[in-house]
Amino acid sequence: LTPHPSFDARRYECFFERPWLGEAARRFLFEERHLDERVVRWCRLSSWRDRRGGDWLQIPYYGRDGRLVGVQNRNLDWDARSPDTGAAPRFRFPRGSECGIYNLPVLNRLREGEPLYIAEGCSDCWSLLSAGHKAVAIPSATLLKPQDLEVLSSLSSSLSLSLHMFPDSDEPGERLFLKLKELLPNLIRHSLPQGCKDYSDYYLSKVTL
Repeated sequence: LTPHPSFDARRYECFFERPWLGEAARRFLFEERHLDERVVRWCRLSSWRDRRGGDWLQIPYYGRDGRLVGVQNRNLDWDARSPDTGAAPRFRFPRGSECGIYNLPVLNRLREGEPLYIAEGCSDCWSLLSAGHKAVAIPSATLLKPQDLEVLSSLSSSLSLSLHMFPDSDEPGERLFLKLKELLPNLIRHSLPQGCKDYSDYYLSKVTL
């Protein structure tokens, strides 16, 4: 990935050199999601609060070479069950952010024949990492670009990787899997247990027993 000319990485790099997690972020990541602290450190997750007192999780996107190429801000106060037309959106992206494949630096740690998991969204990626898997994430089917997957396809061939995915239990998740399968024919499908809408649900069902 190459940074977009209008994205000023230098403006945001300082936030991730020493990430800071506020109370809302720690509650979301550790109490609600039960993520491994080592994963949160690896992903350099940080947080901030806006002028209205809203809490945001700051998610950096890095290229395989370790350069910051984009930032995704997740609204920790957003609730799909209580929509408010006057509320801040669920996600915000700084101008020029290139948020394609998430967690590309993990590719540098892959060994020959090792499995690599592809998640839909950062949350599932964090859960897969916390469960001990090496994983990357696709933001969504609508943001998927064929050229984003060329690196996975070539790496899969050169290292004889096995590619795996737990598609979300909904129509968009099925569409994403089928689209990925066209571009990555060796992608292996794993079915979620009944009652789990995504891998994060499945992960929580195991760690909270």
